[in-house]
Amino acid sequence: MKRLLLAALPAALLLAACGDGPTGTAAVASVSLAPDGRTLAVGETLALEAVVRDVRGGAPEDPEVDWSSDAPGVATVDAQGVVTAVAVGTANVRAEVDGKSASVRVAVAALPPECGPGGAVRSLAVGEAAVLGGVSAHRLCVDGGAAGKEYVLVPFNGNGDGEDFLTLTFQTQGTVPVLAASPARVPSRLADAFAAPARDDEWAAKLRERTFGELAPRAAGARAALRDRISVGDGGPRLATPRNVSVGDQLTLNATVTRCEDVRRRTGRVVAVTQHAVVVADAANPAGGLTDAEYRALGEQFDALAWPVVTGAFGLPEDVDDNGRVLIFFTRAVNELTPPGSGSYVGGFFHPRDLFPTRNRDRLEGCEGSNYAEMFYMLAADPSGEVNNNPRSKELVLRASVATLAHELQHLVNASRRLYTVETDFYNEEKWLNEGLSHIAEELVFYAATGLAPRQNLSSAEILATPARQDAFARYLQQNFQRYSRFLVEPDDDTPLGEGPDDDDLATRGAAWVFLRYAADRRGGAEGAFWKALVDNDRLGIDNLQAALGTDPRLWVRDWTTSVFTDDAVPGVEARFTQPSWNFRATYATYPLNTIRIGANGSAAAGLFGGSGSFIRFGVPAAGTGSITVREGSGPPPSAAFVTIVRTR
Repeated sequence: MKRLLLAALPAALLLAACGDGPTGTAAVASVSLAPDGRTLAVGETLALEAVVRDVRGGAPEDPEVDWSSDAPGVATVDAQGVVTAVAVGTANVRAEVDGKSASVRVAVAALPPECGPGGAVRSLAVGEAAVLGGVSAHRLCVDGGAAGKEYVLVPFNGNGDGEDFLTLTFQTQGTVPVLAASPARVPSRLADAFAAPARDDEWAAKLRERTFGELAPRAAGARAALRDRISVGDGGPRLATPRNVSVGDQLTLNATVTRCEDVRRRTGRVVAVTQHAVVVADAANPAGGLTDAEYRALGEQFDALAWPVVTGAFGLPEDVDDNGRVLIFFTRAVNELTPPGSGSYVGGFFHPRDLFPTRNRDRLEGCEGSNYAEMFYMLAADPSGEVNNNPRSKELVLRASVATLAHELQHLVNASRRLYTVETDFYNEEKWLNEGLSHIAEELVFYAATGLAPRQNLSSAEILATPARQDAFARYLQQNFQRYSRFLVEPDDDTPLGEGPDDDDLATRGAAWVFLRYAADRRGGAEGAFWKALVDNDRLGIDNLQAALGTDPRLWVRDWTTSVFTDDAVPGVEARFTQPSWNFRATYATYPLNTIRIGANGSAAAGLFGGSGSFIRFGVPAAGTGSITVREGSGPPPSAAFVTIVRTR
């Protein structure tokens, strides 16, 4: 595990190492701007945000931003970054901070003309797309060619905050219904796997969110205690795990999930000590549980898969208890969290309170209930359903534990590195991104277990090729596919960016996983640097994603939304409308994407959260012209609205 040695370096050396300027503040490393690629009507305004990162990965406080426009006759920008559209044309708006700068393109457009003579009619080839935004998307004109054509229209809400709701209406003339219900529905024998009970990860995310407010004020004290390395005898924190722990040792652990002062200790027996883990079984676990050999096998699987894969991608956690291992506590306390008769189960969780010292010192508040260890609480086998009448077989625990540990290890690394490496009080990443990264962790373990890799356009054919791959899919990826299918059923009601920072429902998780995979694939190169960049900084949510990508992620979410329909279904589309790692249409038994079919001279409406889209399908008959009018209320779409139209047949 990582060691924290900054306290031992002279202050002058620290400043030099961090590239600080003469004022002692960290030098600016980069600037990026958002939103990008917007089209405004004359008189419309747009507020830009400059995302500034220093050489430490942090955000300078109140940076002085110099704003400018290279075409003030087209668009002006004020000292707060608010752009005002003046006349039709294009302007590049620039933000500069301490010699580092970024710019975005702002287009100003007039209302498009009616279709027909004098109006531009697009003649698209199969797979060709046109992306329009703001007022320029008010009217679209497309032809039917010599034999008729089919199209998909993908409206998208480019606001980054899921709470910024946008309602668009669509009126067509000269259109006809599409012939097929949905393209490329491919049978798959993996369908039965999706019927398995779901792991309830939402519960653990809510726990971390609920405890963040209580723990955040203790962050400075936690860092001070770790730097000083106060020993237990000198009033330092109580350590749950001795440094020389052995199999058979008895440990006393707090397994409550409420406030710091709520402590109910449980006795556990050390059943295995592996290279990276101390595995402990609660003495009160139900009868018929795992044997010591089975516990050890899980510890060794954690060592071989979860630990190297997750830490290799996201970095090492801090070692607060200085023993070089994490503590894995299989306890009935986890079983007790699932009410009787539930269709899901809590597989385990990481509790951020365990990163905080237990005792108060020097006016710095500790957390009494902390075990002060890198620690996971895991589901115990309960074959007879002793706890809440919910039987939990040994097979379930043996098959599901490593995936759960990989998922929760990302949460541990994320919180630990933000708390002790970046040193930010905002150590709790927004849920949609934090959970998306944990589902990426499970996917990475799947690749490691099977020898497969990203960017191979995998389908059920590759997964079903060997029993070992089928088993790995069931262990590590089945839950991800379940979550993504929930998104596909209602794509306009969910977004990978969440309907707010606290959104972590199953559909959001599935969409966030697939979008992050798309982003890593589209970014290209070695993806480890991308995953680490999303952890080692003090930004949150979409600002974090923008800093890691170096571009406005909203535009990538827009293109990814189109790819949800076009990938492996529409030949000839641009690379940005594909998903290189997965052929989802050839993996689900029936690709469950919900689309809207619009008829002759029909209408439709789409209510979109920020970062979400919809799929509207229609045809244009031979020698015909189709006209689609897009409105918000009675006027044209605002600059946040985008419409991508793709010819599908």
